Amino acid sequence: MKRNKIFRLNSRYRTSIHLDGCNVTHDQQLHEFSSEAEAEAFFNQSIQELLTQGWCDSESIPVDENDKDFTPDELYEMFLDLKSRVDEFVTATAKPHIKITPYSTTETTLWQSKFGGLPYFPKHLTYPTAPDGTPLNLLAQINFAETPNLEDLPEKGILQFYIETSGKTAYGIDYALPLAQTTFRVLYFPEPDLNIDNLLNDFDFLPEPRCFPLQIKLCLALNFSVQSTPMSTWDYRFSSLLKSYFYAIFQQNNLTETIENSLEELADDFIEEYIEKYEYSLEGHRLGGYPQFVQEDERQSLLEGEGYDFLLFQMDSDNDNSIIWGDMGVGNFFIQPSALKRLDFSKVLYTYACS
Repeated sequence: MKRNKIFRLNSRYRTSIHLDGCNVTHDQQLHEFSSEAEAEAFFNQSIQELLTQGWCDSESIPVDENDKDFTPDELYEMFLDLKSRVDEFVTATAKPHIKITPYSTTETTLWQSKFGGLPYFPKHLTYPTAPDGTPLNLLAQINFAETPNLEDLPEKGILQFYIETSGKTAYGIDYALPLAQTTFRVLYFPEPDLNIDNLLNDFDFLPEPRCFPLQIKLCLALNFSVQSTPMSTWDYRFSSLLKSYFYAIFQQNNLTETIENSLEELADDFIEEYIEKYEYSLEGHRLGGYPQFVQEDERQSLLEGEGYDFLLFQMDSDNDNSIIWGDMGVGNFFIQPSALKRLDFSKVLYTYACS
């Protein structure tokens, strides 16, 4: 026996119940029973509870003849089709990235890739500071001579990320000037000087960090490998990516408003399946690929013709290595793809958020 029901509340919320033999699915949660009779009894009981709570059977709601909707059976079959294609969608839309694996070490060289520690810095240059003159601390340094090649990232040189750590800002974030690099800095040295006599080696001027995701004086060496990540559902591009991939379903012409609403709800159901299966895989430290988010994607508010769509660097909270961004948050650095091709790191979007 198969039965499908969709209920609506205040025309804003929707829930569904599906009976299939000995199984009942309610809001994506599967309930298994030893007999069809038990399953049907639970199905009917769930319906009565929803009606008591003020939900309305969508089939009992009058609709305009010119504003047709899918039947519950049609919507459920469409959902089952989408659910069966989650892996296919991920395979088709995933992006490669360089996974960063930190490890404890007693010492790193000035040229070495690292989290924290002391940077490679030529003596003849001015060390980066905040507007009040406070020196910034090195968050991370990537020597591309040590990494696998990844399209669009440099093949050589040293890329550095500095942040203000005095506690006057949240990890060096200036919300008023997100691109100005006033309390953070991204520096790139395309041809590192290998003569240590030409490098700064006295860093006694650096302040003790007060607001820093790394433990004070902790320095981690880094290993690298190429992996692949799907896109986060928090990514501002996710909805358009989903609808363009399942073009035949979501981008039909001349749809009624009711059917458009049903398709949006269908997309929400797909997203729940996607999150359960793949969202965890976005955790970790990386160069390139898709970013992880613990709150909404801030980049959409900064679209200037070209978005900050390349993830330059992600440092995640990592208990194993004593890296904590607030309440288990994540720090991300984004750049416009055209600027990256020019190796121009003067405009980088730095974001931080926690749970």
